[in-house]
Parts: sequence; C-alpha cells; structure tokens
Amino acid sequence: LAQCGYTLHNYPEKMLMPGERCATATKSKGIHDLTLHEQDILVYALQNNLLTIQHVSTNNARRRILASRDPIIFGEAPAPDSRHTHGRRKFVNGRIDWKGLP
Repeated sequence: LAQCGYTLHNYPEKMLMPGERCATATKSKGIHDLTLHEQDILVYALQNNLLTIQHVSTNNARRRILASRDPIIFGEAPAPDSRHTHGRRKFVNGRIDWKGLP
C-alpha cells in the first residue's frame, strides 16, 4: 500500500491487523490467522464498502508513511463498550498504537 501511495481506513476493530501475529502462531499466516468469524467481518466490510483506500497525493506524505511517522492503516473507531477510547493505527514498521479515531 505505502509504496503505491495508498492508506487503508476503517479497518475492523476486533480482528488482527495485517501482519499481526496470532497468539497461537509463530509467524503471521495472513488471512489464515483470522477466525471464521473475523473472516466474515472482513468480507462484510469489503462487500459493503466499509473499508476505504485513500490515495496519498504528496511525496512528503508518502515519505512520512514510509518512514513510519504516519500510519498506513487506520482502524475504525472503537465500539461504545470497548475498553479503548481511540481506534488502532498500524505503521509500515509494524508498530500498532491506539491513537486513532475517537
């Protein structure tokens, strides 16, 4: 995504981020790490245009993403019953924080 100048927005909250390791696996296996329920959530989000891909239009913004200063994936806002006050964000270097959408 980053090398092509894109970011992903509204990634579902209660599922592994791309590249995130499953607690029972030694390395990420992509979509196979997701439970069937999580796969259903992802399919629903894709079919209903809930996930948004946004083009990063400036070279400076693209450099900031590639340097992991700005996130590449923005999670959706947490549900009202979530223990988190903000959504997740994932950076190119693999770091994930909870400083996204309130």
